[in-house]
Amino acid sequence: MGMNYIDAEMLKKAFLAGAKGLEANKEWINELNVFPVPDGDTGTNMTMTILSAAREVAAIENPTMESLAKAISSGSLRGARGNSGVILSQLFRGFTKEIKTVDVITTTTLANAFNRGTETAYKAVMKPKEGTILTVAKGMADKASELVSQTEDIIEFARKVIEHGDYVLSQTPEMLPILKEAGVVDSGGQGLMQVLKGCLDGLTGKEMDLSVEGAKTQAPLQTAPPAEEFDIKFGYCTEFIINLEKEYNQKSEHEFKGYLESIGDSIVVVSDDDMVKVHVHTNDPGLAIQKALTFGSLSIRKQIIFFINYIQIHAFHLYSLLHHSLIQEHHERHCHNG
Repeated sequence: MGMNYIDAEMLKKAFLAGAKGLEANKEWINELNVFPVPDGDTGTNMTMTILSAAREVAAIENPTMESLAKAISSGSLRGARGNSGVILSQLFRGFTKEIKTVDVITTTTLANAFNRGTETAYKAVMKPKEGTILTVAKGMADKASELVSQTEDIIEFARKVIEHGDYVLSQTPEMLPILKEAGVVDSGGQGLMQVLKGCLDGLTGKEMDLSVEGAKTQAPLQTAPPAEEFDIKFGYCTEFIINLEKEYNQKSEHEFKGYLESIGDSIVVVSDDDMVKVHVHTNDPGLAIQKALTFGSLSIRKQIIFFINYIQIHAFHLYSLLHHSLIQEHHERHCHNG
């Protein structure tokens, strides 16, 4: 017997299972991370993002679609980390806008939600790049639209959408040369697939621990190609939330995005009620912060971090040179004194 709808309780379980699916694979996803920079934190960032939402979802005792939609959208945006995390939060944001007004989710609802999520995510990114999580999301949204007239069975529908998502993911190296050179698929796209596969496990009743705990904040070192193989134009990942206290309309948002584009790249700016989530790679985080302060106070929970792999790789190289130099100096001094 097929499953023709998803109610609020089922959605809650599916979402928590999706979070677990991503968390269980975050180290593997970190190792795939070479774009936009090989800083080895995509899995960690996406996990922190979804767990922020999962904690709010888990706290809802008698869920409705509306309460779940709010928890998923708000929780993921406030907890979003990194480029991939912010994009994931926007996929959730668009998805939840489509489901919040229904009592149960059908294949038609899912198709509409997939498409709205993809549209929302594309709009949030200043310069969308194909071969990324966006491409994988769009591929599944297109497949969902195609399937909606063919089946009302949620499980059959979901399996075929996920199967197509895996195919699109496998093609990402053909779209982004840096992925092909490294011999990996897109890490953000793989993260998204793990979320959906976890959700499907939750829907089909697979036994799993759905308790939600915090995520580790430190990404492990990963085995991406050496730093010198990559051209890093902007070295600081800068991310914060603006708590709006002054007028912030479409015009000011457009101007703000334009300013960020003049000082960096990998820009994602998302406004939601009384806050704006900002992510940018830049060489001068202070400029981004000063501009943001013209709109309100800031919550800088992530930070401004230099791409850690580069520090560690080059710091080790510098340490080796310094160590060798000191040994040589000591040897020469000893020989001279002797």
